[in-house]
Amino acid sequence: MMKHYLVVQILCLFCLQKMFANSNNFIPSNLVEDYQVSSERYISDSGGKIFINVNVWGFVNNPGSHQVFDGIDIITLFSIVGGPKPGANIKDIKILREFPDSDGKIMHKINLHNFLKEGNRSSLINIKPNDTFIVPQKFSSLILDKVGTINTILSLINLYLQVNRGN
Repeated sequence: MMKHYLVVQILCLFCLQKMFANSNNFIPSNLVEDYQVSSERYISDSGGKIFINVNVWGFVNNPGSHQVFDGIDIITLFSIVGGPKPGANIKDIKILREFPDSDGKIMHKINLHNFLKEGNRSSLINIKPNDTFIVPQKFSSLILDKVGTINTILSLINLYLQVNRGN
């Protein structure tokens, strides 16, 4: 019986590791100074309108690289990407700059929950060319997304135990 218990434990650990290995909550803890920067910071069209590229990653409806008007605000940018998905952690959005600000910061955190609750735009920062926005998923949402997989794993373990109980 101990052998079956060990097999079940190993199977559980393996499956849990596979489920959470691709979690989108990974943010680099240190920023490397030796990196390639974009050669295009501002783009203009034939009418003279100026655009910038920004990247939106994570738990939004339309992640990716987007070309937007220079001077766009964060709320309009999030409207362009379809807004955050249900389960997005809008209290901990990270903005990574291509170049440090005048105060030396290359990473900012914003809390859109405060804006949605009060409408106060004072904590929102200006968007710069090649900014990268990272919208994480709440841990509770991640667990709920994985419930079906966990249920299947537990059902297979139960089936394994039932079949081997008869032996």
